[in-house]
Amino acid sequence: MKWPNRLKSIRAQISAYFIVITVIIITVMGFSLFYTLSGIISTEAAKSTSTAINKSASYLELYIDQIKGISRILAESTETRRLFSTSSTASDAYRADKANVERLINTVLSTNKELSSIIMVGRDGRLVTNEKQLEMGLSHNMMEEPWYKAALGNDSMPVLTSAKMHDFSMDKDNWVISLSREIKGDTGEHLGVLLIDFKYDVIEKNLSSLDLGSNGFGFIINDLGEVVYHKDKTYFENDAKRRELISILDMPHDELAGQLKLIHSYHLANADWTLVGVASLDGIVRMQQDMMRLMVVLGAVMAACFLASTFYFSRRVTDPLLRLQQAMDSVEKDMLDIEITAVGGIEAENLARHFNKMMQRIRLLLAEIMEKEKYLRASELRALHSQINPHFLYNTLDTIVWMAEFKDSEKVVAITKALARFFRLSLGDGKETTTVRNEIDHVRQYLFIQKERYETKLDYKIQVDDSVLDIEMPKIILQPIVENAIYHGIRPLSQGGLVTIDAYPRGDDVVFEIKDNGVGFDTSELSAEPKSIGLRLGGVGIDNVDKRLKLYYGEDHGLTVISSPGKGTQVTIVMRRALPTV
Repeated sequence: MKWPNRLKSIRAQISAYFIVITVIIITVMGFSLFYTLSGIISTEAAKSTSTAINKSASYLELYIDQIKGISRILAESTETRRLFSTSSTASDAYRADKANVERLINTVLSTNKELSSIIMVGRDGRLVTNEKQLEMGLSHNMMEEPWYKAALGNDSMPVLTSAKMHDFSMDKDNWVISLSREIKGDTGEHLGVLLIDFKYDVIEKNLSSLDLGSNGFGFIINDLGEVVYHKDKTYFENDAKRRELISILDMPHDELAGQLKLIHSYHLANADWTLVGVASLDGIVRMQQDMMRLMVVLGAVMAACFLASTFYFSRRVTDPLLRLQQAMDSVEKDMLDIEITAVGGIEAENLARHFNKMMQRIRLLLAEIMEKEKYLRASELRALHSQINPHFLYNTLDTIVWMAEFKDSEKVVAITKALARFFRLSLGDGKETTTVRNEIDHVRQYLFIQKERYETKLDYKIQVDDSVLDIEMPKIILQPIVENAIYHGIRPLSQGGLVTIDAYPRGDDVVFEIKDNGVGFDTSELSAEPKSIGLRLGGVGIDNVDKRLKLYYGEDHGLTVISSPGKGTQVTIVMRRALPTV
């Protein structure tokens, strides 16, 4: 079968190709985006559930630790041990100890409103409590009582019960959770049991606010399979419902048997409780349905736009497109002298003309870039070298004026000569480099001037190996480091500041070490970038030095800093013996 020529045209073939591709891309993208977003939403829902459960569990852990701390204070107090270890209940000392223990109990209860009652029971049936009317059945053989026996031997890990009706209070409508702890004497002998009841609503208030969806819920169950918390209190009494909660713990922490629910559990570190959250996913289903409808609408709009664009641009594709592709292939092979012939429709001719102009412009730009690169590095070095801090000049002139006012002409002459030599060495006949000898002389003049300003607050030592004196190096490298040592290390001291400079060879390198015994700082605050070093250690000067060294010698050279608070600072500069050509 022969296809009509219209169907064989480039326009028809491109249109058909793009229609198929557009449908495939939109379909694949739509489903991929839908499942990706659905996965993200499900993951976020799981994270949200686990975060909420973990947060509530952490609060319960903190509260249980608080109750355990209170129980430790009550059970291990001197008065408590003395009260239950004495056999004489009629002595004044016994009555004083009992009054002190009751006072301690009342203090704890007044400062912890969540506590319901505190009861201390001795091994002989003696009782100390805040309860006024107590329905506790006491016996002289207390060790046979179940709640009493549970506390024995658990002084380091008190026993927490499940939620229950208050056994001892006359108010039978209150739910409480009890914590029991054995009371021991100084030598470890058994004296009795401490029982603390805290209100059930402490847990309920914390967990009732959990947002687990419209059908979600949270509960706490202990290692014995007893329900500690559930918003539906029938779970405490209905054994079938209790087994239903236990079965949830054995399920994988994902969707529950197609019920569109997620579970997350957290075992409290300081109790035998496990907090479980069951989150409803009905909100996620609604979001997925909304997303699917949105994807369909967007897909239809995108398909219409793609089809319209395909029909429009397919008319403008002609033979010059192939010639343009061939020209671009030649450009990729660095054949920059290529040009294409402008034939065909007006669009193709314009495209060819612009391509040829672009190639001419590229050739010119490449030539300009190669020329500019020759001067870029030298320009950067000159710009960095020109950053001289004027404050030193101002401060030195102020010092000279001050000494002149006090008729100290010798020091005025000495500082003026040092300042003149300092700037003569700084200028260096306009050269970018100097020798180690001149650089050391330059920083020596600077230190001499600063010594005159700070007097006994500053001293300095300079040691230079003779073999490095005539080595050429960038100038004004040491002075910014020394300036930083004085202003940020020595100046905060009251007396005895010392700056030392050592210069010596090391293999193919020259090493400068500038040390001070100043206040120092924490080097962990420095980031790896030189700019942050400059900002932390004194501004443009330090940053300037590091950049200049790296421009001259490469990234493996420059300065390093060692310091700690109160122990001074050491800056080490490493540069090659041979100065590279800029």
